[in-house]
Amino acid sequence: MSFSTPPLLELINVSVQRGERRVLNRLTLTIPAGEHVAILGPNGCGKSTLIKTITRECYPLLHPETSFRILGDTVWNIFELRSLLGVVSNDLMAQASRDITGRELVLSGFFGSIGIGPNHRVTAEMEATAAAAMKQLDVLALGDRWLDELSSGEARRLLIARALIHRPGTLILDEPTTSLDLAGLHEVRAHLRSLAREGTGIVLVTHHLDDIIPEIERVILLRNGEVYRDGPKASILTVGVLSEMYGVQVQVAERDGFYRAW
Repeated sequence: MSFSTPPLLELINVSVQRGERRVLNRLTLTIPAGEHVAILGPNGCGKSTLIKTITRECYPLLHPETSFRILGDTVWNIFELRSLLGVVSNDLMAQASRDITGRELVLSGFFGSIGIGPNHRVTAEMEATAAAAMKQLDVLALGDRWLDELSSGEARRLLIARALIHRPGTLILDEPTTSLDLAGLHEVRAHLRSLAREGTGIVLVTHHLDDIIPEIERVILLRNGEVYRDGPKASILTVGVLSEMYGVQVQVAERDGFYRAW
């Protein structure tokens, strides 16, 4: 008898209300484990709320037909989930502006914090695991530097290393190149490509078309809290589809697997 791996994410008729506004509207979406996928859409389409729903910062409205499963389960211990799913969000980036070192930022992933507190006991095994993740992202030399001394690209790579310390099967990245200069942009994309080729699943959530690395083959477009289009990127990232979604005339170019729109 063979058993198939359950999907990484399986949402059926998921609605999320924030204040007076319904941000996700009966969203139905399935992402297999290990898949490389981009979730693309304009500001306000529900991308950040989707991430907060995955991390249990937001909860779906209760409806009999609603279902939300992560790797087949509806209830998770958050510490167990970290070993399967690493999240790098802009909220973490904002919290990481305190006076802590790069090493402390990465190690804090073991405790679900930003920085090391007096109640945290760091073991030699944790130190070795953190060092290995930092080496993988080429930030080992930044371990003793204060975060406020680092570039945005260096800090972003440290956050990715922090997400990798539990060796998750998939990384979920929220606007990973926001505020990066050209050099930082190339560094982060190169490391994401390397992780994808090594077998780490990539779920990229962005409104920048050029964030989509060549290893990503599936693109999901969100609009008004719903799936607008879902399919192979060659059929989704077109002038017609993007112009219709954004409501303006869009031009699209592709080069070496990267896309650009203007």
